Amino acid sequence: MKAPTTTAPAAAATAPPPPTETELKLAVSAGDLPRLRARLARLGAARRDRLTTTYFDTAERLLAGHGMVLRLRKGDDGWVQTLKAGAAASAFGTRGEWETVAPGGRLQLGRLRATPLPALLAAHGKPALVPLFETRFVRSARTVPLGKSLVEVALDRGHVVAGRARCARRLPLLELELELKSGRPSAIFKLARRLLGGDGVEPLALLPLAQTKAARGYRLLDPQPPAPVKAGAKGFAAPLRAQHGADQALRQVIGHGTEVLLANARGLAEHDDPEFVHQARVALRRMRSAVRLWRREARLPQPLQDELKWIGQELGALRDADVLVTETLPHLAAAVPPAQQPALQALADLARQRQAQARVSARAALASGRFARLALDLLAWAHGQPKSRAASLRKLAPRQLARLLARLRAAARFFAALTPERRHEVRIRAKRLRYALDLFAVALPAQPTAEYLERLAHLQDLLGELNDVAVARAALDDLGAGEALRAAIAEGLAAREAAGLKQAEVALAQLFETRAPWG
Repeated sequence: MKAPTTTAPAAAATAPPPPTETELKLAVSAGDLPRLRARLARLGAARRDRLTTTYFDTAERLLAGHGMVLRLRKGDDGWVQTLKAGAAASAFGTRGEWETVAPGGRLQLGRLRATPLPALLAAHGKPALVPLFETRFVRSARTVPLGKSLVEVALDRGHVVAGRARCARRLPLLELELELKSGRPSAIFKLARRLLGGDGVEPLALLPLAQTKAARGYRLLDPQPPAPVKAGAKGFAAPLRAQHGADQALRQVIGHGTEVLLANARGLAEHDDPEFVHQARVALRRMRSAVRLWRREARLPQPLQDELKWIGQELGALRDADVLVTETLPHLAAAVPPAQQPALQALADLARQRQAQARVSARAALASGRFARLALDLLAWAHGQPKSRAASLRKLAPRQLARLLARLRAAARFFAALTPERRHEVRIRAKRLRYALDLFAVALPAQPTAEYLERLAHLQDLLGELNDVAVARAALDDLGAGEALRAAIAEGLAAREAAGLKQAEVALAQLFETRAPWG
């Protein structure tokens, strides 16, 4: 927490930049707490403070809807009010922060005139601000020098509380905050890595945490299960510009992909919705595709590439089990005669057992120190200094996209005669071209690119359906299906495959006849 200050209004032409905070949040498991405290103690004596914070918003959650947080905090040094503004759905980032004293423990909106809050309230009829929830925790904080930088590291332990007395709802609070006081942001990651544990030391599971204290308070007020975070093309491409160098672009892709991965990993830890693992895997595939695409112009360290492959395999086993249970076997059931339904049900029971085992394994991997170290190192690399001389996306797009299209053409020759394994290779080539085009779209004409992407997406859907047939056959073998059951399903699978082959051939021909937007 920064020292209380007041900010006077200034002319727009000479106004200084708004005050900001640069911070990394890390979740702490109770089992790691003793070892973490021992490592923190080696950094010097801590300042302990018992903090109670009340969060304010309008009845319609106006501030939350505009990315703002307003709080009133009581500590040993008195009352401080804080307004935060800007995107907060990330484990590491910089956002606007205005702190002022609040004598008497009351909001002093007049002291926030130089912030975005007055304009927001005025634009909506000056609605009343009301207290919504509290955080109550003990903070142990140290300011640690690292070279020319200063980082405050604070361990917070307590609760988020909504409601009163016996009706109060609570969430436990145990986290580590590293805030840059001066110097370079890289110092935050250096200190976090030291606390997590280096090579040869069992790493602590200090997992980068995107969910703020305020977000958890709002979650208490509206206790809906969290929604999976989409790993869509729009989010990955949003920060990219045609003039960006490949190294800068790759860092942005890795940073966004890591945040999406972390958000879905947290959802998977608490819920069984298969969409969490699906979106996490899509994020991983987009990251690995970008690494492959720009490997000559930008270089993600090989150990990080290896670890991305590792967590991809861990999640892949669960995704395969989810698809088998929720999609493949239910679809097969429609083609099975009544006499074979009991046999299919027995296979489904076995598949659900394997799904449960895969979920336990995936959750253990995502809760491990190994994954925490990977996530932290990915964020550190993503927020590092990009190479200034890397080729721009505008320059790279024509050559690299043409090469990917040529590889797809070569793989798809005589498509209907290909084995399932070779058809899967075509699917992979189409997916790589689509992911690359998603990233290069900022350097290409919008309408032709959108139309080309639409054709690619249609082709991917058809290739995916063919892959489903191959997966279904493999699943029957893996689960030990009897001959009678296999025979009952075989005709339906063959018909689906024949229809899919014709449709995919047409889609491939249409794609190859379409003028490429980079040509």
